[in-house]
Order: sequence, then C-alpha cells, then structure tokens
Amino acid sequence: MPDNSSFVMYRSITGPMCRLRFVILLLALALSGCTTLERMAYMYGSEAPVPHAFQYKDGGSSVYYAFTVGDSPQPDTAVFFYGATGCPSWKSVMPGYVSGLTVPARVFVLNKRFVADRSMGLFGCGRDFHLANNPERWLADYAEFLTAQLHATVPRPRNVVLVGVSEGAWPAVKVAGLLPEVTHLAIIGSGAYTMRRSLSTLKQKGAIAFDVESGWQAISTDPRSIERNWYGNPYRWWSDIMDLDLLPDFLKLNIPILVGIGEQDQSVPVESACFLESKFKEAGKSNLTLIVYPGADHRLSGSGVSHRRDFFAELSRLLQSTDGSVVAWRDSVQGGSPSP
Repeated sequence: MPDNSSFVMYRSITGPMCRLRFVILLLALALSGCTTLERMAYMYGSEAPVPHAFQYKDGGSSVYYAFTVGDSPQPDTAVFFYGATGCPSWKSVMPGYVSGLTVPARVFVLNKRFVADRSMGLFGCGRDFHLANNPERWLADYAEFLTAQLHATVPRPRNVVLVGVSEGAWPAVKVAGLLPEVTHLAIIGSGAYTMRRSLSTLKQKGAIAFDVESGWQAISTDPRSIERNWYGNPYRWWSDIMDLDLLPDFLKLNIPILVGIGEQDQSVPVESACFLESKFKEAGKSNLTLIVYPGADHRLSGSGVSHRRDFFAELSRLLQSTDGSVVAWRDSVQGGSPSP
C-alpha cells in the first residue's frame, strides 16, 4: 500500500504531473528506508544479487534472485518474497533486507512481470506492467514460481516461509492457503482491514489529509482504466484491491504466522493488525504472533532506527522453535499469541 508520507510532503510542488511524479518516487522507496541514491548505488555494487529469468508456462517471464544466508550448503529453510507496490526491483534492497535472519536459508525473490533488474520505478511502470499488475496474476505467478523452485531443490527444504510486505501480504496469504508445502508465513505492514477500511481509519485518525470518498467515487466512474491515476496508481489497481478481504484466508491457516507493523504506520493502520489478532483469539487460534513496533512507520523504521532486523531475528527464533509442526509451535508459546 502507498506510504502516506507522500501525501503530506508533496504539497509544496506545483502542477499535477510534478505531484504525481513525486508520489511515484516516494512509493518506490517503500521497500527500505534508504535514499534513492543509496539504493541506486547498491544496485551496481558487488553485494547486489545476480538476476535470473523465470519463464512462466504462459510464455511470460520475471526477473528473480536467489542467494543463501548462512554457511550451510543445503539449508533446510527456503524463504520466498514476491512483488511490492509499483515497479521497483527487489535488487536494490537484497540481500541486506533479511540481515536479521540468523537461520541458514535459501532466499528466493521474485520481481513482478515487466520489472527490470535495475528498475527504480521512478518515472512510470509502463502499460504492460499495469495490465499484468492485478491480484489474479500475483497469485498465479507467485504459486507457479514457488512450486517450480521447490521441485528443483533437492533435498526438499523442511521449512518453507512466505514473506508478504504490504501489498505482498495478499498473494502470500493466498498462496500459503493453496500450497501445503508452506510451513510459515511472515507479514510486514499489513493486517486484516480492506484497503477501503484502512484509508477510512487513517482519515479518521488524521493521518491522511486527502478526500478518500471523492477518490473512490472518481475511480468508480472508470474502474478498469490504466491511464487514469489516483495517488500514483491506476484506477484499475485501486478498484482491484480496495475491497479485498484477507481475514477468511488468514483464519484458514494453521501454520505459524508472524506479523510485524509499525505503531505509526500511515499506510496501513496498526488497528488493522490488532483486528487480525483479535479475530484469531475469538476463533480460539493460537498460531499468530503480532509484534507492534513503537514509533515505527510502514517500513518498520522510526527515530532513525530500522526494526526490520529485529523482525527477521524474531522469525529466526520462530523457525528454530518449530520443525514445521504447528503442534510443536503451539507448545513452545503455551497457546499464547503475544503482542508486545
């Protein structure tokens, strides 16, 4: 979901195109707290991952990255990332993004279709990208990629972790419910509110200043348009995602789930994650752990400190305390679902 900092900071720029470009630039920074120059420099650095091409069965393709964390030649954990809002490449933040991960793991990171290896997503994503950028495509591509990588990995990893960041929570939760190979789910910056409810909540809290209702009304006049935009994304994207409800899919899962969100998140309200936790408790389910990071934003950063490292360290502890068995994990937390 877009980072609301863009809605506040662009006011001093005049002209609709300038405003839109500034919003897009800020959206491109949603994956990390780095500056644009730092991320661009990293893309050309020696630590940046080497790109590979994944061919889908329908003839399309995506860039992906694969690297190993730790010294094990055959890690028993596989971690899968996919997508992000807009069209920046994951290359600019990997492998540093998972620096808090302490368990040996093979990490796979899939860009969306039509996202180039060194794309920063700063000046538009292109028509082909927008046509393919929809929930049905996210789900199909992520599931196909994950299945292919697991089938090619020998021996098969014991732990298969899906990481959903912001918008990426939707395909991650969906694929976790579809594929029995998935053993753990980690979510950053998301919860169980729909986009419509999230923006309404942020508006009520005074976290955003723009008129949400007028935006929904404008989108409804041309919901399939990829030419008309509202705050950095085409009408089609907004109409596709505004009422997606992940709560039923979350509640169907019986695998360990870790959710991290910033207390001051201005893209997805912290209430969305707390609502998710409350629904798990109401259902008598104890397989969800929620961590709220005080003073942190959508990127789990606050006061110059990134809590993302802490999040992946917590994920490592979760993996170390389980063997893929939900029963064992429940025993380890004594049936609790802590929320610091």
